[in-house]
Amino acid sequence: MTLKKSTPLALVALAVSLLIGCSSQEDKDKYDHYYGSGSKSREETALVALQNERKNQPAPVAATGAATPAAASGDSANAGDSAAIGQGGAAAAATNPNAEAAPTAAAAPAKRKPVPADVSALLNKHACLACHQPYDKVIGPAYAEVAKKKYTSDQIVELVHNPKPEHWPGYPPMAPMAHVPKADIVVIANWINSL
Repeated sequence: MTLKKSTPLALVALAVSLLIGCSSQEDKDKYDHYYGSGSKSREETALVALQNERKNQPAPVAATGAATPAAASGDSANAGDSAAIGQGGAAAAATNPNAEAAPTAAAAPAKRKPVPADVSALLNKHACLACHQPYDKVIGPAYAEVAKKKYTSDQIVELVHNPKPEHWPGYPPMAPMAHVPKADIVVIANWINSL
């Protein structure tokens, strides 16, 4: 059973290595660092950094706690701002510059859309979720971050087949995924652009 599952992965790895065709020892060392022996330590470092990043984010509970003192003090302008922020009101955040951090903490969970079943199946089929998550940074950028770049579907297809690491400084370069059918990438790209 395990052999049946690992054989396609081995073939994909072999095809990718042939397509990349490292031309110099420096290229080979870089490739090995990101995808070979150095990948485990890089993944562990990325996970530790992600955990530290999550620990440093303010809790949404603090945002709702800030509304209580304003309402209790009788300051109706601040109480209205806090209530609007709790509901994700962008206008209140614009009028109260001190409340800028609260809308992002309160609005972040509300913006997270579930992944449609057909897209989820394609992300699993092509192992995209090994490096990318819809809203969280893992090894590669989150799909929500990719959506902010406003790539067209054709551009995303091209970037999957022929990645451009210079578009994403600070991230390890993505291996070319030329084996992924264009039709599958277009479905994923349309979903990314809907985020």
